[in-house]
Amino acid sequence: MVDYNKKELKLRLSTLDCNTSTKYYQLTHTINEKQKHQIKEYFQYYTPEHFSNLDKVAGNTTGWMCKSQDVKKVEQVLGITETIEKRKAKLDKQERKNNDTIQNIFNSHEFVLSK
Repeated sequence: MVDYNKKELKLRLSTLDCNTSTKYYQLTHTINEKQKHQIKEYFQYYTPEHFSNLDKVAGNTTGWMCKSQDVKKVEQVLGITETIEKRKAKLDKQERKNNDTIQNIFNSHEFVLSK
């Protein structure tokens, strides 16, 4: 069983605006007032009215979010160690491993095509 109170603070992708190719991120946990004050310049409270053409917006369009260009600054200020960049690198590594495994399975089988 996962203890959600002990999960590490992270940023998570919340919204993708295909109109502007902008990604918006939210924090995974509530933070204290001091932390809020430290990052307030990077966050804005968004509502659906902030987005043009909602048909091209995926995810949650309401809440406190920062844009992708501010993610590194927010992670640094809050001392987030499990960064978006690290998590992406782990996913990329796993994807390469999976692709290699699939390729090895494919190469180990002989396929005969007949008419």
